[in-house]
Amino acid sequence: MIKKFIERFYWIALILFLFFLSNVAHSADSTVNYKNQPPSTAVSPSLSIGSGADVCIVTRSAGVQTSFIGLSGGGHVRDLNCERIKLSRAMAQLGLKVSAAALLCQDSRIFEAMTMAGSPCPYLGKTGPEATKEWIKIGRLNEDGTINKSWSDADVFSVGRKYGQPVK
Repeated sequence: MIKKFIERFYWIALILFLFFLSNVAHSADSTVNYKNQPPSTAVSPSLSIGSGADVCIVTRSAGVQTSFIGLSGGGHVRDLNCERIKLSRAMAQLGLKVSAAALLCQDSRIFEAMTMAGSPCPYLGKTGPEATKEWIKIGRLNEDGTINKSWSDADVFSVGRKYGQPVK
């Protein structure tokens, strides 16, 4: 409740401040000639991550300009799905195909696709029908082998759990 009040107060104060600045800027009776001068612009930073290197980071930048003040900023965001794919590819190239599949199976879309294709995700080193039995035992799959839609990915893929496997 207090947080919401503070947030509303902040926005009201900001609007009043900007309103005050606009009145101050337009209340003067002087004439200024800006002949042959370019308009002011906010330029957002051009962020570079490795100059085309094969990295899993997305950069973002933005800028806003009014007649007398401009703001710009930028940042980067890790693409976790890209990282997962690269790690899985590296493991497969090392010959660790089951580990690569287990890593990809942390994504619920991959889990569902592999289940529908009849090749379930590995479970603690078990593959094929043995893995299916284990996924049924913990409730991720129904008795008929279909995906249990009431299962929460947060239960399986949360921090502190290895390779998407639930902790008993």
